[in-house]
Amino acid sequence: MNAFSLRLAARLIMALGLIFAAAPSLVAQEIPKVTVAEAGRASFIGQVAITGTLVARDEVMVNPQVGGQQITVVHVDIGDQVQAGDLLAELDRETLEIQVAQARAEKDRAEAFVLQARAQVNLAEASFTSAQTNYERDITLLKSGTITQAKFDQSETTFKAAQASLASAQHGLAVAKVQVVQAAIQLQLAELNLSYTQITAQATGVISARNALIGAVANAGPEPMFRIIRDNLIEVSTKVIETDIARISVGDEATLRISGLGEMTGEVRRISPRVDQLSRLGEVRISLSRNPGLRVGIFAGGWISTEHFDAVAIPESAVMSDADGDFAQVVDSDGIIHKRRIETGLIWSGLRAIRSGLAEGETVVLLAGAFFREGDKVDPIQISARTNK
Repeated sequence: MNAFSLRLAARLIMALGLIFAAAPSLVAQEIPKVTVAEAGRASFIGQVAITGTLVARDEVMVNPQVGGQQITVVHVDIGDQVQAGDLLAELDRETLEIQVAQARAEKDRAEAFVLQARAQVNLAEASFTSAQTNYERDITLLKSGTITQAKFDQSETTFKAAQASLASAQHGLAVAKVQVVQAAIQLQLAELNLSYTQITAQATGVISARNALIGAVANAGPEPMFRIIRDNLIEVSTKVIETDIARISVGDEATLRISGLGEMTGEVRRISPRVDQLSRLGEVRISLSRNPGLRVGIFAGGWISTEHFDAVAIPESAVMSDADGDFAQVVDSDGIIHKRRIETGLIWSGLRAIRSGLAEGETVVLLAGAFFREGDKVDPIQISARTNK
């Protein structure tokens, strides 16, 4: 081996020594850095998203109680506030006033018949008393032989005729009294029909619809003369899918965005006991506070808060899924990754509730968990614990 070869071999040996000396640092540089987060406690709110329409809580329909009469006056219009009993419209009274007069005259005639029948009863009672006295006297006389049988028979016949006349007169009086009652009822009905020409509000509220027109004939039809929103109460009607309606309870708070009014809060007032068989939706009614800007038919959207609870939570990005369910990549104190099966719950404000499988304080891979496997070693970079409390 010449001098040149010796020098080349020496240089190769030195190079290999440098490579082996640098090997530990190269291996250390190959450990990947990964962002991790610590599981902590957080507050969660269960929500059901909704869209709906503003409707009247209770709408009162005002219809005419007597038909065939022309509308002569209308006192209110849409948007007017009314009190129960307020006059809304008037119908023509002429025909009904004549009917009242006729019924009153019929009642007066029936009462006159009663007076006449009572006079006949008085007369029949007097005849009966006289005939009865003669008959009782003739019974005694017949026994003593003072009068003949023929005279007694005549007295008995007169007594029985007077008795029948009295009964007939009493019956006539009873009939006359019944006729008075019937006439009084007819008069009351006529007066009631006359009062129906005054169309009044059955409830306090606001007029939401008016179909009454001057000159039109008032008859009960598919559309009422007026509609009144009772007590000005307007609420939200929304349809909720059957899988969510079971989560909602009466009294749950709702946060709503009302077109033109911004955000408002409400409360679940009523949940329909039925779900439509075709749409699989059930109605939920949400009460609102009184607001002059509320209008029937306006769109409303938002959510219903169904539950509030605290739970162990991790960022949503730390939760992964495969065919077997959800899991997280847990990093132990030595930087070793362990695949951990977890049972997850609600998502709220970027956090995922953990029902089981993970304890508070454990560290999980925040991002890029899919690139790591069980047993991989990583260099964890901790971020600040995040909760939404």
